[in-house]
Amino acid sequence: MRLLTAVLAAGLAAHPLAAQAVERTDTPRRGLLRLTFDPSVVAWDEVFGPSGRVSLGAPLSGDSVGPARIPALAQLQQDIRTAGRVPGFVAALGKSLLAVRNEQRILPVNLQLGLSDRLALGVLVPFVRVRTRAHLAIDSTSGSLGLNPRRAGVAGADSAYTDFFTRYDATLAQFDANIGAGGYGCPPSRQCQAQQVLDSAIAIRDALDRSANAPFLPRAGSDGGLGIDTTLAHLQDEIATTYSVAGLPDTFLLPAGPLTADQFQTVVSDSANGFGVAPLDDNPLYRAYYLGDVELSLKYRAIVRPSYALALTGLLRLPTGHLDNPRILFDVPTGDHQTDIEGRVIQELTVAKFLWLNLSLRAAHQFAGSRERLVAAPTDFLVLHPAFETLAWKPGDYAAIDFAPLVRLTPYFAVGMTTGYFVKREDRYSYRDPADSAAVTATEGAPVAAGVLDAGTAAHWWRLGAAITYLGPSGIEGGFSMERTVSGAGRLTPAAMVWRIVFRTSRRLF
Repeated sequence: MRLLTAVLAAGLAAHPLAAQAVERTDTPRRGLLRLTFDPSVVAWDEVFGPSGRVSLGAPLSGDSVGPARIPALAQLQQDIRTAGRVPGFVAALGKSLLAVRNEQRILPVNLQLGLSDRLALGVLVPFVRVRTRAHLAIDSTSGSLGLNPRRAGVAGADSAYTDFFTRYDATLAQFDANIGAGGYGCPPSRQCQAQQVLDSAIAIRDALDRSANAPFLPRAGSDGGLGIDTTLAHLQDEIATTYSVAGLPDTFLLPAGPLTADQFQTVVSDSANGFGVAPLDDNPLYRAYYLGDVELSLKYRAIVRPSYALALTGLLRLPTGHLDNPRILFDVPTGDHQTDIEGRVIQELTVAKFLWLNLSLRAAHQFAGSRERLVAAPTDFLVLHPAFETLAWKPGDYAAIDFAPLVRLTPYFAVGMTTGYFVKREDRYSYRDPADSAAVTATEGAPVAAGVLDAGTAAHWWRLGAAITYLGPSGIEGGFSMERTVSGAGRLTPAAMVWRIVFRTSRRLF
């Protein structure tokens, strides 16, 4: 999906002021080489999500960041409710704010060579600088979780958990053997109170075992931490006193303090036991400069009349751009890195020699390609032990319409407005090989269809803006436009601001 506005260019060559805010119909005459330098800045810190406009950092911003924001906490929350017998426990990191701003700075070099007075061959080479600024702040004093002592490097943590489960398992094994031997008057069917206590102890043991391997644990002194201590002490007393089986541990190692932002970032980047993505921070310089998708075009000016003109353009977009990296949560792409064929119809109507009406229609077919994705529900912002896989990908075709009325105030200066609408069909993902599906199943623990990524990839947006243009001496043209995406739909459609400056000049080659 291309989030940039239509080219701010110039209008009818028959009039002193030729610059326009939508790509114009005219072509350089035979033998002329036209150079357009068209830098633009696209910036956004909000997106149009399913529930309207939200900030990029919304998944980790709120007064209580828990399972609703990080689905990976849902299992921990359920396990602590089981192990601590605290049905109302909420696994929450505390108050958090994630501020994110994305930016593309595009420096395209656009050359058009007139093959005849109406036909031109063009090439556009975009050089792109991307920038992500991200800052995470966590106030976990109100949260219930801390960093797992194993992940925090607490001395002796591994041996403490090993000793806990060794003693726990030995006690349950003896308890189970006593029940099997009829020590508590249990019938062969084991329908007795002792068996119910054993089943409950096993459920607590399994919940604690999963929790001991989770990135976070309830803090000592929190509702969840106190619940675990109380439950273990009661269970130890009941099994030792009522059933004469001693040895069950009554303490479980828990984090002493709340989670910090630095500790959370450690879990985010931990590929073995965490979320396996880059830390939430500014992108470094080596991830800033890329080539975009190079475009080759052939443009024919089909109709030329004093007050009306029409041009047809065929465009081939090459797979030279950089796709976003799924291991970098807010990575900014510079292109689709797959081949597109686009057709354009550009029209210009002049009214009373001072009003220009430009209308551009374009539609494209996007060919299939491949891209690496996290195979999980799109709503899962962070996934423990994530499954990344290179998938077959068919991006949805798109169409757009741009309209720009322009009023000439002097022979060399004009102002106007721009408006545009863009719509794109849903993408399609599939596994390239059954082995890829099996690998994802092994990582996630359950089959996950690649098509789960299709949801929300269909998108549309509407934008409004203003433009000014200027025609200087020696045929040098310039212009400036500013546009805002005012509405949109689809998963993570940027609510972007676009600033653009245009300089154009021509030189005769033959």
